[in-house]
Amino acid sequence: MSSSSLPQFAKLNASNYPSWSGEMQAWLHSQGVWRIVSTVLTSKGHTEEASLDAWTTKSDKAAGYIYLAVEENQKVHFASISDDPVKMWTALAAVHLQKRPGACFNAYGHAG
Repeated sequence: MSSSSLPQFAKLNASNYPSWSGEMQAWLHSQGVWRIVSTVLTSKGHTEEASLDAWTTKSDKAAGYIYLAVEENQKVHFASISDDPVKMWTALAAVHLQKRPGACFNAYGHAG
């Protein structure tokens, strides 16, 4: 099911994080690397060299996919961590979700 073609949705920009993150998560699933990004699979516990190599390959792919799926002006958010897809994903979420304080207040209004 995995394909090396680039995703067919808009790259992350300053205003499309909610839709981009959902599309990107689905695309990373289709590429077999989402469990790396979501930290379900970590490098811990991979004691055999072949197992660690397979994990490292998937981690490298995930980092590359994320890098290619963002606009140039978004790459500044993970410039020093571009080899770690978990940190990249977390950094992008932190930047884009902090800009939406109204969502937090809206939740209180619907709490009943």
